[in-house]
Amino acid sequence: MNRGMRLKCATIPLLSTAALITLPAFGTVQATAQSTQDAQIRQTALADRLTGRLGDRQAGSYLDGAGDLVVNVTDAAAARQVTGAGARARVVAHGIRPLTGAKARLDRLAGTAGTTGLAWGVDVVSNSVVVDVPRTDDDAATKAFVKRARAMGDLVRVRRVAAAPRPMVGPGDAILTGGSRCSVSAIAVGGGAEFVVTAGHCTRISPNWTTKDGQTLGTREAGSFPGDDYGTIRVTNGSLQNDNAQLTSVGRPAVGSQIQKKGSTTGTTTGTIRGYDRTVNYQEGTVSGLVETTACTQPGDSGGSLQAGTVAVGIVSGGTTGACRANYQSYFQPLDEALQSQSLTLK
Repeated sequence: MNRGMRLKCATIPLLSTAALITLPAFGTVQATAQSTQDAQIRQTALADRLTGRLGDRQAGSYLDGAGDLVVNVTDAAAARQVTGAGARARVVAHGIRPLTGAKARLDRLAGTAGTTGLAWGVDVVSNSVVVDVPRTDDDAATKAFVKRARAMGDLVRVRRVAAAPRPMVGPGDAILTGGSRCSVSAIAVGGGAEFVVTAGHCTRISPNWTTKDGQTLGTREAGSFPGDDYGTIRVTNGSLQNDNAQLTSVGRPAVGSQIQKKGSTTGTTTGTIRGYDRTVNYQEGTVSGLVETTACTQPGDSGGSLQAGTVAVGIVSGGTTGACRANYQSYFQPLDEALQSQSLTLK
């Protein structure tokens, strides 16, 4: 059985300091793209208000293929509240409490035999907890875990996927330490200092980081992996021009929102948000609370930036390797959690 979960490190030709530290800009934002982003921000705010008001009578929300807000509800009265607020109501079988309860039961098994290479989380579109199992995982331990998951009934849906997720460490275009390369998610500030935010599985490699042209970048300030997957590097080289380009705020767009990923290996890739609070069982350890998207990531993109227009969303954690096919699965550490943990703000 090949779980494909090893860290992968390599080297590539050196690039300029500016390319390492300055997050790439998208260029001029067209009016249609801006209006889409503004609509997504309004819909996310409306979704938060409605789900907060409905409590246990809701089961999450998402944007459908037409970009309209859909709120899952468990009864007709809740549906009337949703439609009255201007969103589309969808009556479903399971409320948010049993869904999160089922996920919590699975989380208590994270890291046990049979879970390596698996990922799971509440999928608001299918109104279930989806457990992703690589097609090649047919050993006894995995079968036993899947049997336990299916015993929860229709709350849980098992989905066979192409490959296991893995942290993305390898050839990159951002920051360098000990022969390993990663990417930059964002530049943060706090306490009069600047910090590069990247993946925790990157910062645990070594405390000292340089740019690709050999200039000192800084030293590891903090890192969390597994459990979470974020790390910060305190910038000690005052001559570097660090810039967040078009990113002006930090947030969590609604499920179904269009996003872009910026990484050093695959550059800019696009997709949509599939869900939040995913639990991923990497070979190196379990990470919870991740964002799942369909944007392609590959080794070297680790630590890169998940963005929705001018909103900074997350940090590349991992994904499936190989060709960037349809229904690709990638995972990101939410940026807001990383910044809050260190009392930092976006530069």
